Amino acid sequence: MHDIAPGFSLFRDDLEHVDRELARVWPDLRGAHLFLTGATGFFGIWLLESLIWANRARDLDLTITALSRAPERFLSTQAPHLRDRNELRFVTGDAASFEIPSRRCTHIMHAASENNVDGRPDWPERHLNAAIDGTRRIVDMAARHACESVLLTSSGAVYSTVEANAGPRFEEGPAGIADYASERHVYRESKRLMEVMTAIGAQQHGFKAAIARCFAFVGPYLPLGHNYAAGNLIRDALSGKEIVVTGDGTPLRSYLYAADLVVWLLTILVRGRSGVPYNVGGEHAVSIAELAHRVAAQAGMPADAVTIKREPIPGAAPSAYLPSLLRAKEELGLRPAIALDDAIVRTLAWYRRRMDTS
Repeated sequence: MHDIAPGFSLFRDDLEHVDRELARVWPDLRGAHLFLTGATGFFGIWLLESLIWANRARDLDLTITALSRAPERFLSTQAPHLRDRNELRFVTGDAASFEIPSRRCTHIMHAASENNVDGRPDWPERHLNAAIDGTRRIVDMAARHACESVLLTSSGAVYSTVEANAGPRFEEGPAGIADYASERHVYRESKRLMEVMTAIGAQQHGFKAAIARCFAFVGPYLPLGHNYAAGNLIRDALSGKEIVVTGDGTPLRSYLYAADLVVWLLTILVRGRSGVPYNVGGEHAVSIAELAHRVAAQAGMPADAVTIKREPIPGAAPSAYLPSLLRAKEELGLRPAIALDDAIVRTLAWYRRRMDTS
């Protein structure tokens, strides 16, 4: 039975896991002032609570400044337990135009990202502008504050197939405006551009550019819907009715639990080489169909509770979104510690507890 830590919204086991796994990193953050964008999202809440827990457990003398468009709404509706924390303060604004704090920030974690949840047609333009303007603002702040390290949470989406399917000759690739303006293309190119801008800023101003290319995750606060397959399946399991895979179930993914995600991000922030990207994700590949059945099993549902809507195409190779973890393992000693089934159990337990108390 996992218990919520008093004064926090996450399980005590998870916060203690992060604290323990980062024992070699905490001395490098003693007395640090960390600035966090994307503070109210999935990554951000995990980072906030983990840092606050470690700060108190180890007397690190940390200060955390979090950027939010609406901090009062966040504290009132989503995180009242974070109100009046001595080590936590908020700046109101967005990544492109926030007021840079007067007190020097030693480390920046740029985790802001805007998903197209509402399917708005102007999303490509807004997302690209936010990526460019927000990263420029972060680089300016890092230069002004002489920051030690800037962590950019990039994405595994930056990887794409080489547009060279005609032997040694390159074909044009995008077939028109619709391809260029597609969510997948804009998201990939904006993340790649953010990496380039951060690396150039690091070279020019002397801070470290820590780049984390993030793949797929599971854990408390994972959005239950949108374009997150794991979130959709867990949402269905929580309903107790039917777990639906809308495709053929063959795509391959690997999942990292959120507590391990925090360990990896903070290790890369402190120990990663400048300008060198590190993949962040799970180790073992599972198909979406297998994931659905594992969610059903951990939720105590029968196998026939899973419905796969489409038949696989005979002989077709499954699409795969899988990171190589070799660099993170060899250079930083990172390993996924929490197995997928345990991660699913913890996520289900956390959401069920949340539903019971709402």
